[in-house]
Amino acid sequence: MTHPDWQQATSIAAHAGASTPQPVESLPLAECLGRVLAHTVTAGREIPHFDSSAMDGFAVSGPPPWQLEASTASGADAHAASGARALTAGWARPILTGGAVPAGTTSVVRSEHTEVMGADAAGQTVLRLRPDAPATDLAPARNIRRAGRETRAGEVLLEGGRVLSPADLAYAAVAGLDALPVCRRPRVALLMTGDEVITSGQPVPGQVRDTFGPALPGLVAGLGGDVIDVRRIGDDAQATRIALHAALAAADVVLTTGGTGHSDADHVRRESARLASELLFPELAMRPGHPTTFAQLGGHSGAWHVGLPGNPLAAMTAIRVVVEPLLCGMLGKPLRAAHPVEMALEVRPVRVSTLMPARQRSDGRWEPCDARGSNMLRGLTEADGLLAVPTAGLCAGEQAQVLDLPWSQG
Repeated sequence: MTHPDWQQATSIAAHAGASTPQPVESLPLAECLGRVLAHTVTAGREIPHFDSSAMDGFAVSGPPPWQLEASTASGADAHAASGARALTAGWARPILTGGAVPAGTTSVVRSEHTEVMGADAAGQTVLRLRPDAPATDLAPARNIRRAGRETRAGEVLLEGGRVLSPADLAYAAVAGLDALPVCRRPRVALLMTGDEVITSGQPVPGQVRDTFGPALPGLVAGLGGDVIDVRRIGDDAQATRIALHAALAAADVVLTTGGTGHSDADHVRRESARLASELLFPELAMRPGHPTTFAQLGGHSGAWHVGLPGNPLAAMTAIRVVVEPLLCGMLGKPLRAAHPVEMALEVRPVRVSTLMPARQRSDGRWEPCDARGSNMLRGLTEADGLLAVPTAGLCAGEQAQVLDLPWSQG
């Protein structure tokens, strides 16, 4: 396929990534946040793994009043001591939230619903319900968290391919796990070209400020990549060749910015072609981002190279269409599909399939943002997504497709 559109390019990139899955590593839970779970994990035992109290109060057996056992344990000992011995009918035992419920317990009564009476004829302290206590406290198994109520042994804890959240890590800890199998992050090298690019201060005519240096490392990390090298090179064939060779030796993915045109100063395209073992596409049938190139360098086990355009909006669009699905494939993550929206305004026909920054209005319908040229960023900062505009354009009220932005969590 010589010039794929954005949908075809997404599929090509995802398939390519899936052909080079990342190795699996086991990491402590505290290091797993945001990582991709390599395979499905099941519960080794029930959660909770014992019957426990949902309240501070008393484990009771049978109807009131009860003879109250004395308790001398405190802290962690109290949690274990409450379930150490079976509870005899007609007796009550102090219990803390999370404490083990002893065998023979019919319910757990809240502390605030009880009152301690004087000793009975046998000199034993008596516990009874307060007159205003709800009768529901005596319902069978009231305030008892049964073993396995949350998860049964052998049941799926976490599905493989998910990006691990704080809740996932807490759940794994409750299950007694200390580590999880995660996919190693793809190692990404960033090479940014352009003699006219400056990294600080106000540019003079003929210069432009660097837009990629502040944005791309964090964006790539957010997509699951591990940025191992960031370097800037001029528009020089030898410097480009040396930088690509160095990146190829250490990285799984090489991202370049600029140099993908066809002029004498566009060295990235030519040097990449010299190193390519497979050219998946030389450019896209899409705007912005038309000069994006995608190849594998250095043989079947070599690095993937995505040549991003030098214009910032074009590059950001190509990241969503090519880089994100490539990394998803390498990590085994599901792709984020486009979702349907209703157009608020007409969009004129376009020469080639176009992804343009768009926003959602207060009425829920969508409209294109202003300032959406390939070299512009204002529209992208105001956007809620990338609107897919077919060559025939769109009518007001028509259904259209929107891609979530590469940095959104949609």
